[in-house]
Amino acid sequence: MSKMFAVILVLALVSLAFSMSCAADAYRKACASCPFDENGKTDKSCSGGYQASGTACISAAYPIMAGKYASGECPAVDACASELSSCVAQYSSGNDRADCQEGSVAICYAAADQCTQQAAVKCGEIENPCKAPSFIMLLLLAGAAFYSRKK
Repeated sequence: MSKMFAVILVLALVSLAFSMSCAADAYRKACASCPFDENGKTDKSCSGGYQASGTACISAAYPIMAGKYASGECPAVDACASELSSCVAQYSSGNDRADCQEGSVAICYAAADQCTQQAAVKCGEIENPCKAPSFIMLLLLAGAAFYSRKK
């Protein structure tokens, strides 16, 4: 039983790598945790910390892409950052508190996560992102069926 649990846990962790939401999670956490001033602006040192954690999350999720980006070989990452910046500029009201409550800026961060996943594919991180989650689900179902037969 413990081997089956370990296999399922490993497969679940691998499938999470194909659906990372680093930027959206960092933005959501900053909205929930950082203080706002009287004008509704987020504390920059606090939000900067969450932004750094989002960047670290992306680097951990896509280490090949991160390495290639660091050596100047993955310009798709810059394109994602540019798209995020443009989207936030378009949808931001100028009041961070209101933006956090309203949610339209959060869509920009979710789109940035999708862009990052596509950049990872372009940079050689993920060979075929469509097959991996369904393959993992197939393995999970086969494992569950095998385990239920043993009982």
